[in-house]
Amino acid sequence: MKNRIVSFLAGAGAALALSACLTTALAAAGKVSYNFVNVSMDGTQKITAGQDITAANGQKVPGSILFTDAAGGKTNYLPIRTVSELLGVEIGYDSAARTVLLGKQPAAPASSAFTADEMAGALRGDTALIQSRGGTLLPDDDPNSYTGINEKVYKGFLDRNGRKRVEYFVGNLEANPHIVKYPNLLKDLTQDGDFPKNSRGESYGSALLADYVGYAPDLQHMAAYPHEGRPEGYIRDSELQKGGEALRGLSREACPHEYSIPLYDREGNVIGEYKGACQGHLDTTGMTVEEAKAALELKRN
Repeated sequence: MKNRIVSFLAGAGAALALSACLTTALAAAGKVSYNFVNVSMDGTQKITAGQDITAANGQKVPGSILFTDAAGGKTNYLPIRTVSELLGVEIGYDSAARTVLLGKQPAAPASSAFTADEMAGALRGDTALIQSRGGTLLPDDDPNSYTGINEKVYKGFLDRNGRKRVEYFVGNLEANPHIVKYPNLLKDLTQDGDFPKNSRGESYGSALLADYVGYAPDLQHMAAYPHEGRPEGYIRDSELQKGGEALRGLSREACPHEYSIPLYDREGNVIGEYKGACQGHLDTTGMTVEEAKAALELKRN
């Protein structure tokens, strides 16, 4: 059995969508505060109260989130990557299974091909539902049409945006554990489980529901971010990627380090701006080619 593990190179849009939806879920039952605590390890301060931290993708994010429940109980949340780095624990992410991997990472398979028996026994989904939402089915006899997750094989398809997804996840609540944990994510879907559309025909909603619905919405929900004075709204992933791409490859001196894209309401009207950041800069001065390659690979991971 082959186990395909996707590298932990989370895009800014996905990472922030997860943060936004989690914050929305928490806020529904209590109060959320950002950057409330200092964090020290072995007497050395690692996170400073009142300041954001820079995530692995270069995005500025809260260094901590304090959740105060209805009874007054308080719980502090820290970025899991930051915790793993402080404790020296390797971290990875299987995006298809939406599983954080801590500790020793699974070895990559020697071959990417599935056997005929594995393909025949793959978990499949509602193909009629997938096609009704603009999905394209992939050939049954092509090993590249399949994905391995946690020792299981799943049949894949291409969504309306050309992204490969898993058939089994579409319309299947039991296969989407974070939706089971936060069922309020489903409240804005239509009765048949699709994203609603505005008067312009654009879909809108949480990017966390993309696997369940079968495609990512045109307008992706972002919770309010009081730390920057940003109201609740929506962003377009294409604009987010374009903003980051414009800064890629620039030197530290030439790079403005930040960019902004429009923040929309669900009708696609601009109501503010969403701030993004560059992917960081690596100085390879004095390094050999091999050392520079190693440093770049370390930065990516």
